[in-house]
Amino acid sequence: MRLIFKALLVLACLIPLLPAAGADYSEARFIRIQRNENREPVALQTVVAKYVPASSEKGVEIDLVAVVHIGEKAYYERLNKEFEKYDAVLYELVAAEGNKPPKGGEKKSDNPVAMLQQGMKLFLRLEHQLEVVDYGKANFIHADLSPEGMRRAMKERGDDEMTVFLGVVADFLRKKNLGADKPAPQIPDISLNDLLNPTKFKRMMAQQFEDAGGDVALGRTVNQLLVEDRNKACMKVLQQQLAAGKKKIAIFYGAAHMPDFDKRLKEHFDMKRTTSAWIDAWSLADDGSGNRLLE
Repeated sequence: MRLIFKALLVLACLIPLLPAAGADYSEARFIRIQRNENREPVALQTVVAKYVPASSEKGVEIDLVAVVHIGEKAYYERLNKEFEKYDAVLYELVAAEGNKPPKGGEKKSDNPVAMLQQGMKLFLRLEHQLEVVDYGKANFIHADLSPEGMRRAMKERGDDEMTVFLGVVADFLRKKNLGADKPAPQIPDISLNDLLNPTKFKRMMAQQFEDAGGDVALGRTVNQLLVEDRNKACMKVLQQQLAAGKKKIAIFYGAAHMPDFDKRLKEHFDMKRTTSAWIDAWSLADDGSGNRLLE
């Protein structure tokens, strides 16, 4: 059963890459495609969403800084500059408490997540956030569960690896039954040339992200473990930072975590979303060069 738990940890790192097609749109989006006047995609963007107290009281500001884990170098360099403005940046990383990624990221790894991410970098000609974002800054604070913490959260609910596995199977069967009478979604017509063309491949993936709106469809069981449990842990760190007198705080997590954070800030912290600043993560403009990966 340890293998099951390791597989769930892989999913924890890949959440932004597993969007739920057909998710509802709302004003509280965290990821979108910017389009030109001809409706052609120009960029995949993530948001810095500002939250302030819903009452007239001022002085506290919490920003949800949504991120995709693979993006252009300029995207992460822009985020590095943005992070300088905060008293605290609460970041996600399923690792031992206080762990900070090494500068430049891991150089070599046989971790399946790292290998997959390296492959995505090749196909999309992008960078991984751990290689560019500077986690060594004094205001960066680990705000996530450790692998042991994830197991402990499971145990507190009366779960273990076996019950989680059975829950995932039940969620899959439930979803399958609910969709039994619905027409199957149309599969995009993807050619080998599309996969070998970074711009076309990025556009296809970006559309999936936008369709999801920052949400994922992993089922109730996996969502509890990989999103809600971790977000709950982050909220505890947020409370500690607020109690310590921090006034301007960023929550730096994958876009798939943001709908749940939005709900928690509104319901438990009496915050409201005000402004949204959008940052280009991927360029989707067709430069006409037809660049291919194998050229």
